[in-house]
Amino acid sequence: MKNFEELLEKDALGQKKLLDEKKITAKELTDFYIQQIQTYNPTLNAVVHEMFDEAKEQVKHVDLAASPVAGLPFLIKDLNAIKNQPLTSGSKLHEDVVAPENDELVDRYEKAGLVFLGKTNTPEFGFLPTTEPTLFGPTKNPWALDRSPGGSSGGTSAAVAAGLVPFAHGNDGGGSLRIPASATGLFGFKPSRGRLPYPPYINHFPINHAITRSVRDSAALLDVLNGGVPRSLYPSFKKRTDFAEKSQQSPGKLKIAVTYDAGGKVELDAETRKNLDQSVQLMKDLGHEVVEATPAYDYEGVAHAFINIWLSTGSVMIKHMGQMVGKEVTRENVEPLSYEIMKYGQNISAAEYEEARVFAAIESEKIMSFFQEYDVWMTPTMNQLPKKTGEEKDVTEAFGPMLENMLNYNPFMPLANATGQPAMSVPTHWTEEGIPVGTHFFGRLGEDELLFQLAHQIEKEQPWFHKYKEIKL
Repeated sequence: MKNFEELLEKDALGQKKLLDEKKITAKELTDFYIQQIQTYNPTLNAVVHEMFDEAKEQVKHVDLAASPVAGLPFLIKDLNAIKNQPLTSGSKLHEDVVAPENDELVDRYEKAGLVFLGKTNTPEFGFLPTTEPTLFGPTKNPWALDRSPGGSSGGTSAAVAAGLVPFAHGNDGGGSLRIPASATGLFGFKPSRGRLPYPPYINHFPINHAITRSVRDSAALLDVLNGGVPRSLYPSFKKRTDFAEKSQQSPGKLKIAVTYDAGGKVELDAETRKNLDQSVQLMKDLGHEVVEATPAYDYEGVAHAFINIWLSTGSVMIKHMGQMVGKEVTRENVEPLSYEIMKYGQNISAAEYEEARVFAAIESEKIMSFFQEYDVWMTPTMNQLPKKTGEEKDVTEAFGPMLENMLNYNPFMPLANATGQPAMSVPTHWTEEGIPVGTHFFGRLGEDELLFQLAHQIEKEQPWFHKYKEIKL
């Protein structure tokens, strides 16, 4: 293969086919993407730590038969530990931390033969739906450099959209895969709770996975990543290796509920409404039954409860981050929002936290019962276009800004973190200015493959891969 730029016309599995057919070597592929990062990352600030020397050494020994993704370049979000590499979590508090070991998810990626080229930018501790930590500065959206690529996996999404790697890791505690996927025209999939190990923080809401250019790439990564661990507190779904295969099958005729504004509680901008109208028509054209309906849950009540849970356990997490490095958390070593989150959590009572946790659980049951009648629930991903860089930097308190983000930027995605359901953002629209807009879908708990199938159906009917050629940096 003489023209390496042609690689960008193929998804990750397409590039893997070239590796397996010996039309390109893993070293050549690694070198190509190192060059991509060196060329475009100064503009985007998506990769905050480079591992080029380590990657060149790793690729010498990669076993292309190790997995369906072995030999492909990859990036890890800087909230996850890679042995002997920096682990800043986007914070000055941890700017000198070096991870002593891989975490479980990184270990799985490494055993699958993925080649790590570096770590991606994240807001401090992953709290915000934009990516502009004080430590590293903002990541820029490759479609519109004055806008954020979303968060908290914004470094990941900017890198993948701009072709710095074929796909990359991220995690999602309230939309942190799906927000940036929508903001950068990518496929963002949050697996069901129980598919993967989960952290003790944020009431087990967060989960790891990836952001990809194609549906099958996401499914293939879930094939190598999924499965619980013996020490899990709750039962896990059985390990599966057929998501990529199942993703290419038809979902059959689905009954899809669509929600626009949750009974007037969510204000959609014109492009978001236009996208959802088009997506509804697309679902009908694909032969699905579409009904305008919304689960009977307390919209504002869930938002308040979710944010109280986030801030309470987030406060504990920040405290533990200080203990890890033997430092007291102060206004000088963390950003204002993080400090306010820590203080807010210290002042909330145990009864208030438990009230929020129980309320969220009861309302989650109402949402889950909605899926006795509907196969899929479709909503906007965000209710407006991606924020301009700098909009999230002036923070004077914790609860109000976090609640505002959920009510008026990210109104539906956190529900899937509360319920544990699989959910995804699919790129379905670009504005005249070239800004992407995603459509969001929830599935029943455990029915991850059904969402993959629906996404693949959309991808075939309304392809988006060609759009990446329009990015000019």
